[in-house]
Amino acid sequence: MRVLLLGATGNLGSRCLPALVAHKHVVTVFVRNSSKLRAMMSPALLAEANAIVEGDATDSTALEKAILDHDIEGIIDVAGNIVPPWKEFLLPKIASAVRDAAVAVGKQRGKPLRAWITSHLGILEYPGTSYLIQDFVPNFASSQHQATRDVVEAIPTHDLKWSLVAVTRMVPLDLKQGLFEPLNASQSHDLLVGATAPPAWESTWLGSVPLIGPPLNAIYVCLVLYPTKYEAVADFLAEDLEKENSEWVGKKVGMKEKSRKDI
Repeated sequence: MRVLLLGATGNLGSRCLPALVAHKHVVTVFVRNSSKLRAMMSPALLAEANAIVEGDATDSTALEKAILDHDIEGIIDVAGNIVPPWKEFLLPKIASAVRDAAVAVGKQRGKPLRAWITSHLGILEYPGTSYLIQDFVPNFASSQHQATRDVVEAIPTHDLKWSLVAVTRMVPLDLKQGLFEPLNASQSHDLLVGATAPPAWESTWLGSVPLIGPPLNAIYVCLVLYPTKYEAVADFLAEDLEKENSEWVGKKVGMKEKSRKDI
Protein backbone atom coordinates (compact mmCIF):
# COMPACT_ATOMS: atom_id res chain seq x y z
CA MET A 1 0.00 0.00 0.00
CA ARG A 2 1.09 3.56 -0.63
CA VAL A 3 1.08 5.04 2.88
CA LEU A 4 1.33 8.57 4.23
CA LEU A 5 2.96 8.57 7.68
CA LEU A 6 2.30 11.50 10.02
CA GLY A 7 4.36 11.80 13.20
CA ALA A 8 7.53 10.03 12.08
CA THR A 9 9.70 11.96 14.56
CA GLY A 10 7.61 10.82 17.54
CA ASN A 11 8.14 7.74 19.66
CA LEU A 12 5.59 5.60 17.85
CA GLY A 13 5.94 7.15 14.42
CA SER A 14 9.70 6.61 14.39
CA ARG A 15 9.02 2.88 14.80
CA CYS A 16 6.28 2.95 12.17
CA LEU A 17 8.66 3.94 9.37
CA PRO A 18 10.91 0.83 9.57
CA ALA A 19 7.86 -1.37 10.23
CA LEU A 20 6.03 -0.08 7.16
CA VAL A 21 9.11 -0.53 5.00
CA ALA A 22 9.59 -4.07 6.34
CA HIS A 23 6.00 -4.86 5.37
CA LYS A 24 6.76 -3.66 1.82
CA HIS A 25 4.62 -0.53 1.92
CA VAL A 26 5.60 2.49 -0.16
CA VAL A 27 5.97 5.20 2.47
CA THR A 28 5.73 8.96 2.12
CA VAL A 29 6.74 10.72 5.32
CA PHE A 30 4.89 13.95 6.13
CA VAL A 31 6.83 15.80 8.80
CA ARG A 32 7.12 19.33 10.15
CA ASN A 33 10.90 19.21 10.52
CA SER A 34 12.84 17.09 8.03
CA SER A 35 16.15 17.94 9.72
CA LYS A 36 14.93 16.28 12.92
CA LEU A 37 13.83 13.25 10.91
CA ARG A 38 17.24 12.95 9.26
CA ALA A 39 18.94 13.16 12.66
CA MET A 40 16.89 10.19 13.89
CA MET A 41 16.93 7.89 10.86
CA SER A 42 19.89 6.26 9.15
CA PRO A 43 20.55 7.18 5.51
CA ALA A 44 19.79 3.56 4.63
CA LEU A 45 16.31 3.78 6.17
CA LEU A 46 15.55 7.17 4.64
CA ALA A 47 16.57 5.78 1.27
CA GLU A 48 13.75 3.25 1.64
CA ALA A 49 11.15 6.02 1.94
CA ASN A 50 9.31 7.02 -1.21
CA ALA A 51 9.43 10.73 -0.32
CA ILE A 52 9.78 13.16 2.57
CA VAL A 53 7.31 16.04 2.57
CA GLU A 54 7.66 18.99 4.93
CA GLY A 55 4.39 20.44 6.17
CA ASP A 56 1.98 21.12 8.98
CA ALA A 57 -0.21 18.14 9.90
CA THR A 58 -3.06 20.51 10.79
CA ASP A 59 -3.10 21.88 7.21
CA SER A 60 -5.67 19.87 5.26
CA THR A 61 -4.68 21.51 1.96
CA ALA A 62 -1.05 20.42 2.39
CA LEU A 63 -2.16 16.92 3.36
CA GLU A 64 -4.48 16.66 0.36
CA LYS A 65 -1.65 17.72 -1.96
CA ALA A 66 0.67 15.10 -0.46
CA ILE A 67 -2.00 12.42 -0.86
CA LEU A 68 -2.57 13.35 -4.49
CA ASP A 69 1.10 13.90 -5.41
CA HIS A 70 2.12 10.49 -4.05
CA ASP A 71 -1.00 8.51 -4.91
CA ILE A 72 -1.59 7.68 -1.23
CA GLU A 73 -4.00 4.86 -0.36
CA GLY A 74 -3.58 4.66 3.40
CA ILE A 75 -2.67 6.99 6.27
CA ILE A 76 -1.10 6.40 9.66
CA ASP A 77 -1.65 9.44 11.85
CA VAL A 78 0.40 9.18 15.05
CA ALA A 79 1.28 12.87 15.08
CA GLY A 80 0.79 15.41 17.84
CA ASN A 81 0.84 15.34 21.61
CA ILE A 82 -1.14 16.42 24.64
CA VAL A 83 -1.16 20.20 25.17
CA PRO A 84 -2.06 22.22 28.29
CA PRO A 85 -5.83 22.55 28.72
CA TRP A 86 -5.77 26.30 28.05
CA LYS A 87 -4.35 25.75 24.54
CA GLU A 88 -6.16 24.56 21.43
CA PHE A 89 -6.23 20.76 21.36
CA LEU A 90 -3.73 19.51 18.78
CA LEU A 91 -4.76 15.86 18.36
CA PRO A 92 -8.34 16.50 17.18
CA LYS A 93 -7.10 19.37 14.99
CA ILE A 94 -4.76 16.97 13.18
CA ALA A 95 -7.53 14.34 12.95
CA SER A 96 -9.83 16.97 11.42
CA ALA A 97 -7.22 17.89 8.81
CA VAL A 98 -6.65 14.22 7.96
CA ARG A 99 -10.41 13.73 7.66
CA ASP A 100 -10.90 16.70 5.36
CA ALA A 101 -8.00 15.78 3.10
CA ALA A 102 -8.64 12.05 2.94
CA VAL A 103 -12.39 12.34 2.43
CA ALA A 104 -11.91 14.90 -0.35
CA VAL A 105 -9.47 12.64 -2.20
CA GLY A 106 -11.60 9.56 -1.62
CA LYS A 107 -14.61 11.28 -3.17
CA GLN A 108 -12.53 12.35 -6.15
CA ARG A 109 -11.40 8.78 -6.70
CA GLY A 110 -14.72 7.15 -5.87
CA LYS A 111 -12.96 4.93 -3.33
CA PRO A 112 -12.26 5.69 0.36
CA LEU A 113 -8.76 5.77 1.77
CA ARG A 114 -7.74 3.67 4.77
CA ALA A 115 -6.59 5.46 7.94
CA TRP A 116 -5.36 4.64 11.43
CA ILE A 117 -5.61 7.59 13.83
CA THR A 118 -4.03 7.69 17.27
CA SER A 119 -6.03 7.88 20.48
CA HIS A 120 -5.97 6.41 24.00
CA LEU A 121 -7.30 3.39 25.85
CA GLY A 122 -9.69 5.67 27.73
CA ILE A 123 -12.04 5.92 24.74
CA LEU A 124 -12.88 2.22 25.10
CA GLU A 125 -15.73 0.88 27.19
CA TYR A 126 -15.11 -0.09 30.81
CA PRO A 127 -16.23 -3.76 30.77
CA GLY A 128 -19.23 -4.52 32.97
CA THR A 129 -20.38 -0.90 33.09
CA SER A 130 -22.17 1.57 30.86
CA TYR A 131 -19.19 3.94 31.05
CA LEU A 132 -15.98 4.58 29.17
CA ILE A 133 -12.63 4.06 30.88
CA GLN A 134 -11.97 7.78 30.58
CA ASP A 135 -14.97 8.45 32.81
CA PHE A 136 -12.89 7.06 35.70
CA VAL A 137 -9.62 8.91 35.07
CA PRO A 138 -8.53 12.57 35.29
CA ASN A 139 -10.03 14.76 32.59
CA PHE A 140 -6.83 16.62 31.65
CA ALA A 141 -5.68 14.21 28.94
CA SER A 142 -8.86 12.24 28.31
CA SER A 143 -10.78 15.26 27.03
CA GLN A 144 -8.30 15.66 24.17
CA HIS A 145 -8.63 12.03 23.15
CA GLN A 146 -12.41 12.26 23.44
CA ALA A 147 -12.34 15.25 21.11
CA THR A 148 -10.35 13.18 18.60
CA ARG A 149 -12.83 10.35 18.92
CA ASP A 150 -15.71 12.76 18.29
CA VAL A 151 -14.05 13.91 15.06
CA VAL A 152 -13.28 10.44 13.76
CA GLU A 153 -16.43 8.54 14.73
CA ALA A 154 -18.57 11.07 12.86
CA ILE A 155 -16.91 10.07 9.55
CA PRO A 156 -18.95 7.57 7.51
CA THR A 157 -16.74 4.62 6.64
CA HIS A 158 -17.82 4.86 3.01
CA ASP A 159 -15.98 8.21 3.00
CA LEU A 160 -12.93 7.06 4.98
CA LYS A 161 -12.13 3.58 6.23
CA TRP A 162 -10.93 4.76 9.62
CA SER A 163 -9.82 3.00 12.79
CA LEU A 164 -8.83 4.51 16.13
CA VAL A 165 -5.81 2.96 17.79
CA ALA A 166 -6.50 3.03 21.53
CA VAL A 167 -3.38 2.35 23.57
CA THR A 168 -2.08 3.48 26.92
CA ARG A 169 1.55 3.80 28.05
CA MET A 170 4.04 2.58 25.46
CA VAL A 171 7.69 1.73 26.07
CA PRO A 172 10.61 1.15 23.69
CA LEU A 173 12.04 -2.27 23.03
CA ASP A 174 15.53 -0.78 23.34
CA LEU A 175 16.05 1.97 25.93
CA LYS A 176 19.31 2.90 24.20
CA GLN A 177 17.82 3.23 20.73
CA GLY A 178 20.23 4.96 18.36
CA LEU A 179 19.58 5.78 14.74
CA PHE A 180 16.68 3.83 13.32
CA GLU A 181 17.79 1.34 10.69
CA PRO A 182 15.89 -0.77 8.17
CA LEU A 183 14.64 -4.05 9.61
CA ASN A 184 15.86 -7.31 8.12
CA ALA A 185 12.29 -8.58 8.30
CA SER A 186 9.01 -7.53 9.87
CA GLN A 187 9.02 -7.92 13.66
CA SER A 188 6.15 -10.16 14.70
CA HIS A 189 4.13 -8.70 17.54
CA ASP A 190 2.53 -10.55 20.42
CA LEU A 191 -0.54 -8.40 20.95
CA LEU A 192 -4.05 -9.24 22.00
CA VAL A 193 -6.33 -6.95 20.01
CA GLY A 194 -9.98 -6.14 20.53
CA ALA A 195 -12.56 -3.59 19.45
CA THR A 196 -14.87 -1.43 21.57
CA ALA A 197 -13.54 -2.69 24.94
CA PRO A 198 -9.98 -3.63 25.97
CA PRO A 199 -9.05 -7.25 25.27
CA ALA A 200 -8.62 -9.52 28.30
CA TRP A 201 -9.73 -6.85 30.78
CA GLU A 202 -9.10 -7.65 34.44
CA SER A 203 -11.02 -6.44 37.48
CA THR A 204 -8.57 -6.41 40.38
CA TRP A 205 -9.27 -6.23 44.10
CA LEU A 206 -8.95 -2.46 43.81
CA GLY A 207 -12.34 -2.40 42.13
CA SER A 208 -14.00 -3.44 45.38
CA VAL A 209 -12.74 -0.45 47.36
CA PRO A 210 -15.84 1.53 48.43
CA LEU A 211 -16.60 4.66 46.38
CA ILE A 212 -13.23 4.92 44.64
CA GLY A 213 -12.85 1.31 43.48
CA PRO A 214 -13.62 1.70 39.76
CA PRO A 215 -11.27 4.68 39.26
CA LEU A 216 -8.47 2.92 41.15
CA ASN A 217 -8.96 -0.25 39.13
CA ALA A 218 -9.07 1.66 35.83
CA ILE A 219 -5.86 3.56 36.56
CA TYR A 220 -4.03 0.47 37.80
CA VAL A 221 -5.10 -1.75 34.92
CA CYS A 222 -4.28 0.86 32.27
CA LEU A 223 -0.85 1.73 33.67
CA VAL A 224 0.28 -1.68 34.89
CA LEU A 225 -1.43 -4.32 32.73
CA TYR A 226 -1.83 -2.57 29.37
CA PRO A 227 1.55 -1.02 28.47
CA THR A 228 2.72 -2.03 25.01
CA LYS A 229 5.95 -1.81 23.07
CA TYR A 230 6.16 0.91 20.43
CA GLU A 231 7.60 -1.64 18.05
CA ALA A 232 4.71 -4.08 18.56
CA VAL A 233 2.07 -1.44 17.88
CA ALA A 234 3.99 -0.23 14.81
CA ASP A 235 4.17 -3.76 13.43
CA PHE A 236 0.46 -4.30 14.03
CA LEU A 237 -0.44 -1.14 12.12
CA ALA A 238 1.86 -2.01 9.22
CA GLU A 239 0.51 -5.57 9.15
CA ASP A 240 -3.11 -4.40 9.13
CA LEU A 241 -2.54 -2.11 6.15
CA GLU A 242 -1.64 -5.17 4.10
CA LYS A 243 -5.25 -6.35 4.32
CA GLU A 244 -7.69 -5.50 1.57
CA ASN A 245 -10.59 -5.61 4.02
CA SER A 246 -9.56 -5.02 7.61
CA GLU A 247 -11.79 -6.25 10.42
CA TRP A 248 -10.99 -3.06 12.34
CA VAL A 249 -12.59 -0.53 9.98
CA GLY A 250 -14.94 1.82 11.82
CA LYS A 251 -13.83 0.60 15.24
CA LYS A 252 -11.97 1.72 18.36
CA VAL A 253 -9.17 -0.80 18.75
CA GLY A 254 -7.41 -1.64 22.03
CA MET A 255 -4.24 -3.67 22.44
CA LYS A 256 -2.52 -5.60 25.18
CA GLU A 257 0.70 -7.57 25.19
CA LYS A 258 0.08 -11.18 26.08
CA SER A 259 0.95 -12.26 29.58
CA ARG A 260 1.16 -15.79 31.00
CA LYS A 261 -2.46 -15.40 32.10
CA ASP A 262 -3.51 -14.77 28.50
CA ILE A 263 -1.84 -17.86 27.03
